[in-house]
Amino acid sequence: MRLKAEYGTTEEQLAKIAVKAHQAGQHNPNARFRQLFSVEDVLKSRVVSWPLRLYEICPVSDGAAAVVLCSAEIARKHTTAPVWVASSTIATAQFNDGIPRGLATVIPPGRTEHSEATLAVKKAFDQAGVGPRDISLVELQDNTVYYELAFPEEWGFCEPGEAEKLVERGETLPTGKLPINPSGGFLCFGEATTAMGVWQVCELAWQLRGQAGARQVANAKVGLGQTLGLGSNATAVILKR
Repeated sequence: MRLKAEYGTTEEQLAKIAVKAHQAGQHNPNARFRQLFSVEDVLKSRVVSWPLRLYEICPVSDGAAAVVLCSAEIARKHTTAPVWVASSTIATAQFNDGIPRGLATVIPPGRTEHSEATLAVKKAFDQAGVGPRDISLVELQDNTVYYELAFPEEWGFCEPGEAEKLVERGETLPTGKLPINPSGGFLCFGEATTAMGVWQVCELAWQLRGQAGARQVANAKVGLGQTLGLGSNATAVILKR
């Protein structure tokens, strides 16, 4: 509702994010939901919490994922395509976060929101020695389509009010300038709580190795993954090839 009031975000733009997610997710054999939706299909799905509709919200799911971590020496013995962990961070929300979650005491002017996610991502950038312009793809936690608009702005990928234009131009598709959730994201997987961060690492590794098939991001070199936890905490990881 705040995006609609401040930037004129439309229901059609929100729906296009869900459509985009399934365009990517149809090519992911691990995704739970691989069917395609049109904008009209999304807008006809029932309202759950205005203005969000059923197809714009991820379901709760079960799931599992695993990765192998080892030293560089061992990695080089077993693969010619290692993926390197450039940074891994965790952060908790600030007390002046603009989203009241039992933590906020004074809500400041402006858009101080999701501070736990922003802090984790910025710490990851610093540790890895990279910035938004260096990122080839992003896997972020899209519990709803809203996050694909809010997070890119809050993390410095675009200016406030510009994320909708990225969606309209197809820039967040695997073929765009800022691929977001080429896996299909939580909208196609569901929220498998403790497994979600690990499967993001899997997806980033496949992308960096060029093993993502029809959802492959061209020449992917640096990938960012981000998750939210219950209780105003968040994580971020950056992988490099």
